[in-house]
Amino acid sequence: MTADTPLPALRRVVTGHDENGIAAVRSDDRIDAKVLPAFPTARAASIWLTDATPTNDNNSGVDGATRQPDGDLGAVMHNGTVFRYTDLGPGATAAMHRTSSLDYNILIHGRLVLQMEDGSETTFDTPGDVVVQRGTIHAWRNPGPEWTRWVSVLIDAHPAVVGGRTMGTEFRS
Repeated sequence: MTADTPLPALRRVVTGHDENGIAAVRSDDRIDAKVLPAFPTARAASIWLTDATPTNDNNSGVDGATRQPDGDLGAVMHNGTVFRYTDLGPGATAAMHRTSSLDYNILIHGRLVLQMEDGSETTFDTPGDVVVQRGTIHAWRNPGPEWTRWVSVLIDAHPAVVGGRTMGTEFRS
């Protein structure tokens, strides 16, 4: 169990190379979710962050989860990527927000509702359902009755531009 969520800590296996170039498992551990300051109803944990794209992580000794996001809302890594999971309790909502990133979201457990700025809602209830988020204002809601978990890859991106207007970072509480 992580924080106050009944979902188990996520198992993370990281591969790498030894000094002879032989591929091997470098670590096998569990990562606990923590409260996100901007989204107190959610719990999340970074699985891996890179500090550049293309990355030089392929044989680095640095544990990518020890890096801290330095971009929008403390969720995005400037010029890099963030791989994380988020848990959201029954009935909870993560507030409307936008980051300058391209996000791949994959439902792992439970049900999740994507709320968009236009008022539309899309429900995801099959593990493996995906959302590709492209710099849009959105919120997440768990309709219950159990905790929900999804995995996300956030890739730093230039802000979306619509009609000559830059759609920058935004948070609506």
